[in-house]
Amino acid sequence: MRIHVIFFLSTLLFFSPACGNDRDTILENEGPDDAVGPPVTRSEAILTADEYARLHWTMSATNQTGISCGGGFFSDYATGNRVGMGYKWGGWTDIEEFMQKIEEGYGTGTGGGAGTYENYSIDCVVGVSCTGLVSRAWHLNQKYTLCYPDPDIPRKFCEIAREIDDVDFGNHYAGDLKKGDAFINDYHTILFVYETRAGNPYIIDSSIEGVRFRQITWGYLATEGYKAIRYDNITDVTNPPGTIDNPIIIDSDEFPFVHGGNTRDVVSMAFDRYAIDPGSIQVGPEIIFELQIKTAGTITILVSDIKYEGINNDIHLLGSLDVINDVFVATNCIEKADNKITRELDAGTYYIAIDSSNDLPGEFTLFVDFE
Repeated sequence: MRIHVIFFLSTLLFFSPACGNDRDTILENEGPDDAVGPPVTRSEAILTADEYARLHWTMSATNQTGISCGGGFFSDYATGNRVGMGYKWGGWTDIEEFMQKIEEGYGTGTGGGAGTYENYSIDCVVGVSCTGLVSRAWHLNQKYTLCYPDPDIPRKFCEIAREIDDVDFGNHYAGDLKKGDAFINDYHTILFVYETRAGNPYIIDSSIEGVRFRQITWGYLATEGYKAIRYDNITDVTNPPGTIDNPIIIDSDEFPFVHGGNTRDVVSMAFDRYAIDPGSIQVGPEIIFELQIKTAGTITILVSDIKYEGINNDIHLLGSLDVINDVFVATNCIEKADNKITRELDAGTYYIAIDSSNDLPGEFTLFVDFE
């Protein structure tokens, strides 16, 4: 009886369709507490969440009703191919289980609220909630939930995270906010990725539409009463590879060179324009490589990305990393291209910037060969 009372009271206080109270958290997390989880780097948090946001799967007619839901469930998701794990109110399904159960005909795409599971079993649907996504991103051993005032609700984010004091959403001031931190209010939680040059936050979250990488505003966060929080066990990596100060080395002895990267990991934001084409805006994050050529020859640089997912990473071949800092212009750009550069080069040191165009960052594969 105690569990049902807790669920009922917290639902009355904090229900919202965005994420809401996590019923399965309350039911499953009773008992002794386990270790919170291992240390997680900020890159690990972002890249884990991005796997959920970029998950490719197919919604079938069986998934709309759930093979074992007994006729009480119907998803709002249309049939067909989708990107981003489906939503489950209170869920924290991992990727492998989600794909397996979608194939088996489980439902996904539930709404929120106490009445959600009155018409069908909680076990006939799969997916991830807002709290489930942040728990996965932070590599927690159990799913944590929102910071409800009821002391009997176990495993709340406020127990393992602290508020970041110098953030002021109302004045659009990000303060010490870093990738992998989170926003939280009474009904939803969001993973912060980066702030655009225009001053808007990009985030990854799970809501009724599923897991998405998207842009919001500081004003929205202020209006909805969000706070910025930082997981106690998240770690910073000093001087990460892929910046002006620490470019990723491509040695000529390593050709052909293949590198899988993701500009949503936001390694660098040093370049917004390139002098060879100053009218083209590249305001998103970039990853920088140092190319060491020992003899004259022909370089081939290829980058692949998935533009129908809203990802656009362009190639920039640089003679140096000189930049006008106040306007973020790279002054020594030899050539730029969308997907391919082939060019004769003398022996020497060059640089490659894989730069996301107009804040369209994401996963890419870089291929470099030299003859």
